[in-house]
Amino acid sequence: MKIGQRVPSVVLADQNRREIDLSGFAGKVVLINFIYTHCPLPDYCFRLSNNLGNVQRRFKAQMGRDLILLSVTFDPVNDQPEVLASYARTWKADPNWHFLTGALPEVRRVCNMFGVNFWPDEAELMHSLHTAIIDQQGRLAANLEGNQFTAQQLGDLVQTILNQSR
Repeated sequence: MKIGQRVPSVVLADQNRREIDLSGFAGKVVLINFIYTHCPLPDYCFRLSNNLGNVQRRFKAQMGRDLILLSVTFDPVNDQPEVLASYARTWKADPNWHFLTGALPEVRRVCNMFGVNFWPDEAELMHSLHTAIIDQQGRLAANLEGNQFTAQQLGDLVQTILNQSR
């Protein structure tokens, strides 16, 4: 997807087995990261989840009303809803932070939309790092590759996008 493109409808299941449509949050900013729960590298999935945890704390009053957080696993075989629910508790996730899984073809489709690559390598998954932001009109506003940004910088970008509709 390119910046400005509308995010298509893709339905995955969250940690509570509720169906969540990536394009179903009109009027809200949606912050998305891509993870797997047993990632062994602290600067990868853990860091990206920590960034969302910090954004959740910073925007506590706006969670659900103006801001939704989504963490999509690219390991749906191992990251079933129960595993994601446990992971969500680790991050003290607000009810508006959804940890998503689904059938591998649908997960792969979502990952491909945002440029996330993943592949097995021995006992682990190798993967690229992406954090995306969808604006209030359902368009891709940002797709950050890598992990060389701070939670503060990510929060500032979220704030900028939140302010664009006011």
